[in-house]
Amino acid sequence: MEAVGARKRILGSLVEIVFEDAELARVCNNGHARRNRLGLDGATTLLRRLGQMAAAAHLADLRQVAAARLRPATNGDCFTLLVSLGDHGDLVVRPRDDPPVILDDGALNEHAVRAVLIAAIHRP
Repeated sequence: MEAVGARKRILGSLVEIVFEDAELARVCNNGHARRNRLGLDGATTLLRRLGQMAAAAHLADLRQVAAARLRPATNGDCFTLLVSLGDHGDLVVRPRDDPPVILDDGALNEHAVRAVLIAAIHRP
């Protein structure tokens, strides 16, 4: 999902998306697998959200996408975030860099995150 050519020159450096395992990558990158896992509406939402993530200059840009509802995960890890898929669940994401860049208060510096690891699709 990397931009190429004119789009990359216009937008600059975009968020790189990697997946925790091959099965999750298959579900996210294969239309048939997406529809089987999430249904038609969920597959469409997932594809839209992945596109929005890939088009962002950094993770903080997702805060401008109201439907993404970027928020902390409930597992207590301040570096794990949830990206909404609406009624179809959430993408569980975290910065790919280890250790991630943090602010003085210990919070994740979302403006420094240019590569994310999608760890799971959490379904309600």
